[in-house]
Amino acid sequence: MPTVDKSRGVEKRSSLHKVTPNVVSRNDLLCSVQFKNVLPDVPFEPKFITYPFDSLRFIQYNPTSLERNHRHETLTEVDLGVSVDLILHETHTSLEPADSELHPDDKILLEEEVTAQPESKRARQHARNVSWLRRTEYISSELTRSHTVGETAETKVGYNVKKKLQGLNLYKDRDSQISAIESTFTAAQKPILKHYSKPGVEAREVLPLFPDFKLWHLPFAQVIFDTDPAVYGKKEDRQMQEMSQAMIRGMMDENNEQFVAYFLPSPDTITKREEDDRDGISFRPDEEYEYSLSRDYNWNVKNKASKGYEESYFFVVRPGEGVYYNEIETRVRLNKRRMKTKSAMNSKLLVRHREMTQEEKYAQTVRLTQLEPAVALEEEEEEEEEGEGEETRTSEEEEEAEEEGEEGGSDKDDEFEKAFSSGEDD
Repeated sequence: MPTVDKSRGVEKRSSLHKVTPNVVSRNDLLCSVQFKNVLPDVPFEPKFITYPFDSLRFIQYNPTSLERNHRHETLTEVDLGVSVDLILHETHTSLEPADSELHPDDKILLEEEVTAQPESKRARQHARNVSWLRRTEYISSELTRSHTVGETAETKVGYNVKKKLQGLNLYKDRDSQISAIESTFTAAQKPILKHYSKPGVEAREVLPLFPDFKLWHLPFAQVIFDTDPAVYGKKEDRQMQEMSQAMIRGMMDENNEQFVAYFLPSPDTITKREEDDRDGISFRPDEEYEYSLSRDYNWNVKNKASKGYEESYFFVVRPGEGVYYNEIETRVRLNKRRMKTKSAMNSKLLVRHREMTQEEKYAQTVRLTQLEPAVALEEEEEEEEEGEGEETRTSEEEEEAEEEGEEGGSDKDDEFEKAFSSGEDD
């Protein structure tokens, strides 16, 4: 049997219970320490910020391109509801003789229309759309009338409405077209005194409406202020007098930032303007008009060249003449701007009037020609069209014309020199 040394195991167990002198026992409480990081108070009071986005943008339904381009299957019958017997072909044959007369309704459908003439230069000139004129209504068959201009959604909608209201047989017969044309002359003479949608409302006065030929050459702008630009503490009459003569001017500060300065006339300038009004003149050439700075504004400009700009017009009623309208080419929105220095409030604007330059007069003339018909252009085009079919002169006639031209050339030159010299004197 193997022998076991028991004394050796006792020594090992006793050595485990010995405590080394370098180990220090601790009876402290062990736990995780928590540190707090409290945010400081807000140094400013809360403000309401304008939400620039539309609140309905999250609930509006916008179909995707996948849904728009999906082609839904249309379930129909094989014969589309029309049962055609292919075996008994005599079922659909007509029993009437071949020389029978057509029904009057069918004659209207087979009536030949007058072929449209080729479009000429003069026709294209008259076909231009003008915003202040009513669109011409052509009295003819809508099914056979040729459309030279591309159809838009608006024209299609208008045509469908007209079909629903007046029927499909409108202007299909020549007699109906003639009667419709004659009725337009009588309808134009009837005065329109009743309101089209409000019963019992009648017109008290009828005034003609024309473009403002007197002031059309001047471009107008609409200036919109965020608040009332009048100076507080003054009477209303004085405020209106100052604002009616105020001036706005684009300027730039020391940081190259653009802004708009709003100037009000000084008391001396108001007195001078009143004297000019009494004398019936707009200004005095040698006089200076002083204006003082009232406020600075940040500006936002939109004109006809800007994207999304809507055309706007304003009306002027002149007693005894009629109602005139003019176009607003520019719209300016002004918002208050913080004044950086007090010295800027002491800025003065001195205005001295001068005569208009040739470029400015030419620009006004070009703007005024928008209301005038192009008569000279039409005459030239007519001459060109007539000259294309009448160039049949012989060589002998041309030689005789050249000889007559040489004989009378000196007389024509003298007349031209006289006219030119008289024009210079004028």
